[in-house]
Amino acid sequence: MRKINSVLFKTVFLLLALCIVTTTAMADDDDDDFYVKPSITAEQAVSAVKDTLPKLTAGKSFVKRGEHGKKKLEVPLVLDGRIVSKIKLDPASGEVLTRGQRVPVRNVTVSQELTTKIVRQTIPKLEVASVRLGEHGEWKVDLTLNKAVVACVSVRGIDGYILPDRETTRDAAIY
Repeated sequence: MRKINSVLFKTVFLLLALCIVTTTAMADDDDDDFYVKPSITAEQAVSAVKDTLPKLTAGKSFVKRGEHGKKKLEVPLVLDGRIVSKIKLDPASGEVLTRGQRVPVRNVTVSQELTTKIVRQTIPKLEVASVRLGEHGEWKVDLTLNKAVVACVSVRGIDGYILPDRETTRDAAIY
C-alpha cells in the first residue's frame, strides 16, 4: 500500500510539473501581436483630422436602448460615405453631450430632423484638441466643442487614413 501511494504521489507530482512547464511554454507574453508602430507623428494625425473637419456631415440619428429602458440619442459623423465618429445628444433637449456624460431618459422628445440640424450646426464649431495612441498603433484625435470633448476620430498610424468607426456603423445599421 505504501508503494502504491509513493508511485501515485510521484505520478501526480510529475503531471503537475508537466502542466506548469507546458502552460509556461504556451503562455503568450507578447500581447502586442496586432500593434503596429505608427509611421506618422501625432502632429500629422492632427493635421489629417483638421483637413477633414470641413468635409464632415451629419448622418441619420438613431436611438439606442440601454439598461432599464433608458435611451441614448446619437448622430453619426460621416466622411465620404463612411461613419467616422458620433456625437451624443440629450434625448430630451437635443443638447450636445460631452463624452462620458449620460442623461437618463426614457422618452426621446427631440425629432430626427432637429438632431441632424443641431449636429450640422455643431460641426463647423468642432476643434481638434488632444491626441493619443490607440491599442493597435492608430492615433485617437479628440474633437471638442467649447473645450469639452464630444467626439473622437481614429487615424491609421501608417498612412494618416481616417478610419471608420465600426461600433457606430454597426449601431446605425441595427437601430
